[in-house]
Amino acid sequence: MKNKRFVRKIFTLLLSFTVFIAVFSIYQSQRPSTVRAFGDLTVDFHTVLPGDPIFEVTNMVPGDTEDRDVDVTNTGTVDRFVAVKGLRTGGVGADPRLETVLDIVISEGGNDLYGGTSPTGPKTVQDFFDDSGSPNGIPLSILPDGDTTTYNIKVTFPTSAGNPFQGKSVIFDLTFGIITSESLVINEVYYLVDPDHGLDSPKDRGGGNIIAQNINTGPGSTNIAKVKIKNICKILQQNNSNINNNVNINTNTGGNSASGNTGNGSIVTGAINAVANIFNGGNSNTASCAKKLGQNDEWIEVYNPTDQEISLKNWQLVDNSGVGTIIHANKKVPAGGFALISKDASLWTLWNEDPDAKKVELGSQIGDGLDNGGDHIFLKDPTGATVDAVGWGSDTAVWNPAVGLVSLGSSIERLVPGFDTDQPEDWEERDPPTPGN
Repeated sequence: MKNKRFVRKIFTLLLSFTVFIAVFSIYQSQRPSTVRAFGDLTVDFHTVLPGDPIFEVTNMVPGDTEDRDVDVTNTGTVDRFVAVKGLRTGGVGADPRLETVLDIVISEGGNDLYGGTSPTGPKTVQDFFDDSGSPNGIPLSILPDGDTTTYNIKVTFPTSAGNPFQGKSVIFDLTFGIITSESLVINEVYYLVDPDHGLDSPKDRGGGNIIAQNINTGPGSTNIAKVKIKNICKILQQNNSNINNNVNINTNTGGNSASGNTGNGSIVTGAINAVANIFNGGNSNTASCAKKLGQNDEWIEVYNPTDQEISLKNWQLVDNSGVGTIIHANKKVPAGGFALISKDASLWTLWNEDPDAKKVELGSQIGDGLDNGGDHIFLKDPTGATVDAVGWGSDTAVWNPAVGLVSLGSSIERLVPGFDTDQPEDWEERDPPTPGN
């Protein structure tokens, strides 16, 4: 199990003629549970020692700027969305406080992520404190696994500030972490099955609808109907129907002559009528469609972003049919791990999935199958509470608009495992799908 690891530093600004007092504050009780690291993040403040302030400025005047670089490395095996939080822990001076006038900009590679020219617009240090109070802190950027990025933190004492801010200071803790959920989340959905990876749900394949029919219903001895169900099977049904045939014969002959006769004569035959009645019994034969009729190679991937394993026993998946598909197996998803949920295990012979991912066989499809044109999934815990949901296409039960449809063989997947702002923008098309990763 991975241990949580946070690198904590104190961010301090001191202005003219103030006396610096070293302060070390552990950012623990105020840390929201949605900002975690699992030991995946390491933070390097360069030459700043643990417990020392990042900034120590004794004669900052209006118009001055101070900035520092912070290196953040993702040592984990999955991408992470990095966030930052700031918490005021002290300072000198009554209102107006220094943080209300100081401008702050956090950037990466020359691009402003917070404050400055970023979408947030200009921000003060007080804004930074206020925005840090949101459950996810202040989102910065996605950091791929194994990569390192550098964030620059710049604080400016604006020229508009005057004497009221002399001799004032502000001290606060700065914490980097990852944005993640507090429970299991749906991480990837494969609903539009391509021929190289099995069969789609029966409903998406035509679900038993007749697509060709040739039936002879006129007089005759045998009627044969051939019915083809697309991509499933062929059914041959033969019926020998009852037949009633009426035969009428009318014959007249006359003007005949015979050898040796000297006179004229005629022979007239009477009308001849004949009626034939024929009756045949009937029978029918129907071929079996076997397993393919119910075959469904769709799958769902769930991710455990917590630091404890979670048992899937009695969790439910509910689609737009309203039918809850219960997970009966007591499969446990490890901390930071994935589980792959499918009707049965046969489909995994067609994939190169991560072997470390847990496999969960339901024994039945999810609801009535995942509709290609639009559907949703509610993930419910054993108490029946919905802990996560995703919708796509024309289905607006979760969002309106929902996540967009994908091309054949692609999946929908979260931008970052466990990253959940409860918006369709958390999702993107994944081509090819990445089960277990």
